Amino acid sequence: MSLPNDKDFELAVDKAIDEIFGKVESQTLEPSEDDEVKVQLELEPLLETESNLNDTENKVINFPQLEETLRVVPDEEKEEEAEEKLTQQDLEKIAASLLSLEWEVTPETSFEFLATLEEIKQKADQELHPIFDLLHEVGNWLKERPEEARPEWLHFLHQGIVALNLIVIHGKDIDPYLRQLQTALKKLKKGPETKEDKIKGQLIKQLVYDYQRFLMFEWLFGRSPKTRHWLGICQKSLKEIEDTLKLLPPEEQPDLEKIKEKIFEKTKILAKKSTQSKIINKKEIKEKIHYQKRLNFKEGYHCFTDNEEFIVPASQVAYFGPFKPNWEKKISENFPLILLLGIWRFFSFIKLKNKFKGELSQKSEQELKNMSLPIIKRSDDPEFIMILWEDNRGGILLLKEAVFVEIPEKAFSVSKGNKKIVFIEDKELPIIQV
Repeated sequence: MSLPNDKDFELAVDKAIDEIFGKVESQTLEPSEDDEVKVQLELEPLLETESNLNDTENKVINFPQLEETLRVVPDEEKEEEAEEKLTQQDLEKIAASLLSLEWEVTPETSFEFLATLEEIKQKADQELHPIFDLLHEVGNWLKERPEEARPEWLHFLHQGIVALNLIVIHGKDIDPYLRQLQTALKKLKKGPETKEDKIKGQLIKQLVYDYQRFLMFEWLFGRSPKTRHWLGICQKSLKEIEDTLKLLPPEEQPDLEKIKEKIFEKTKILAKKSTQSKIINKKEIKEKIHYQKRLNFKEGYHCFTDNEEFIVPASQVAYFGPFKPNWEKKISENFPLILLLGIWRFFSFIKLKNKFKGELSQKSEQELKNMSLPIIKRSDDPEFIMILWEDNRGGILLLKEAVFVEIPEKAFSVSKGNKKIVFIEDKELPIIQV
């Protein structure tokens, strides 16, 4: 497909991009210390299977991630690349134009991406043209329908550039990558899941929730002779849910055994807490009331890990957001703050400090990028990350869930050794502070 060749239109697009991102300085200038180094993709081969195409939401294909494999390009390698027809710099140029498209999908950014793609395609070997054609098809679709753009379309373009890098720079065979890209594009064209599929998924999720509740009721009613006559209803309901879920295709059936294991673990914890609470006598309660203090904070987060729940003062929370599964292999006892940027850490106009609030946002960009904070508490499979910071000290909480709450006027705190406990409407929760 031929691209528009209107010089005035190109100049207008360049001017608009300069106004948004700032004019690009000449490459002959000496780079400053803050300039980001150019990087090269160093990716592992992909298995020649298509079973991993639906691993995560909004991903139509599962090649390696750029941010996991980027590395600095030595000067010697740059000289070698200059002799090749299609170089590392050419692929970086495509990636840069894709960045503008990911920032905002408009006809202008789509046109810029297509123009760059067409320019680089002229230097590529003929065997690579089918991949360029697939990327061009998706880019052209986004140009004509920017209002219908979905994350999976942009992810496809991202993975297409990864495939080109694996083939051109690392000498991988083109066939498996081309085949997976073609399969992924077919899935994209089918569009998002239908309304019927969404309703079906919601019904399955609701059945699983009901199954968990009836398991808890079964345990609860079985603890007292006065409520054991309700056990039969719970067991009958559990059997009906199990039979219904067995009618689903095997790949859609939830793992009920795993659900039972998690519920039984929770019941053990609840039983332990119930036993401990009975040990508290009237004398201990009087001592608590005697040493109670008014809280010095009015807002906080009610946080949950697998086995604990506690309160964190909102004034100490410098960041709260989703935890990405691919961070797991990059952390141990500490969490590097630069992980929050992902691939954006290689672009100087994206600042890490803008993600934080309070004292942490006043740190220099370089200091933040080099900073790692200790993990104070964590869940086995965290869904959220919370960064605490106060008086030049900080820590990380990896949570299952956290809810912002306003502390009631009648709430008070009690000291237990080196710990602080808050009482909110007869509920006793530890206070986690830096």
